[in-house]
Amino acid sequence: MTERTDFLSHAWYTIARAIAVAGVNADLFKMPELISKSVNRRVRAELRRLAVLLRRLIFVVALQMQRELVPLKPRAGSNYYEPKKPDGEYRYIFTMVPPPVGPCPSFLKGPVSVPHRGPISAAPLIARWQAMLDTLKFHKRRARRLARTIERWQAAGEARPFVPPIPNTHRMPAALGLVSGGLTVQLLAALKGWPDTS
Repeated sequence: MTERTDFLSHAWYTIARAIAVAGVNADLFKMPELISKSVNRRVRAELRRLAVLLRRLIFVVALQMQRELVPLKPRAGSNYYEPKKPDGEYRYIFTMVPPPVGPCPSFLKGPVSVPHRGPISAAPLIARWQAMLDTLKFHKRRARRLARTIERWQAAGEARPFVPPIPNTHRMPAALGLVSGGLTVQLLAALKGWPDTS
C-alpha cells in the first residue's frame, strides 16, 4: 500500500469512529423522543465539524477515482416539452372542495414566539446522524458521483475550488486534528492538476 491509501484508510476509520461515538455518547442509537437543548447543541456542533471532514475525504477519493472512470455512453435525450395528445373524452369536473392550502408565506406570519423551556425533539438530530452513517456506508457511490460532477466542472472550465484550512483544529482530539490537517494537504496536492481560472 502507498502512503496515500494508508492515510485515507486511517482517515476513514478515524472519522467513522468519531461519528459513531458522537451518536452513542448522546444515546441516539436508542431513538429517544426528547433530548435536552444542551445535548442537542453539543452533538449538532460536533456533527457539523465531522461533516466538513467527511466531505473533504469524499472529495479526495473522488479526485482519485476521476482517473479511473470510464467514459459515459451517450444516452438518448428525452423531451419533456412534447405536446400531449388531446384526449377525445375530456370533461371539466366542478369540485365542491376548495384546493388544498399551501404553507403560509413568511411575511404573513406573526412575530416569532419565545422558545419553550425543557427538552426538545430528537428526530432532526437522529436523522442527521443517520444520514452521516449512510454516507459512510455508501461512500464509494457518493465519491463516484462527485467524480463525474468534477469531470463536468473541469470540462466547463470552472475555477479550481478554494480549500481553506479548518479553523480551531487545536480544539479537536489529536487523531481528528491530524486527519484534518492531512486532508487539507491531500486536497491541495490533488487539486494542483486543475488549472486555476479564477
